[in-house]
Amino acid sequence: MLKVLYVDDQKENLTVFRITFKKEYKVFVANNVEEAFEILNNNDINVVLADHRMPDMTGIEFLAQVGDKFPLIYRIVISEYVNDEIIRNAMKAYDFTGCMGKPWDNEELKALIDKAQAG
Repeated sequence: MLKVLYVDDQKENLTVFRITFKKEYKVFVANNVEEAFEILNNNDINVVLADHRMPDMTGIEFLAQVGDKFPLIYRIVISEYVNDEIIRNAMKAYDFTGCMGKPWDNEELKALIDKAQAG
């Protein structure tokens, strides 16, 4: 079973994600970057999703650091602004697996996460 970590500063998004995907994956959630790195250091995570707009660090910055420390983890940025040039450029520069808009479509997000299993 894939181990998936979702990082978002909005707790209601974490709750919705956990409830939606708990039967499909082993779901981990973190409310901030510090919690996320603690989870990453103590678990064999396959996929990390991160909200782009967070107070401590942007999702792009966080996912770039994840890629440096854990190069085999699939990384997905979640944002209300998926067509933002910054996000498009970061996806190429940091080789993110994908990008998903907010609110996300459950089936599309599942297909993006499942790339890790196929990949």
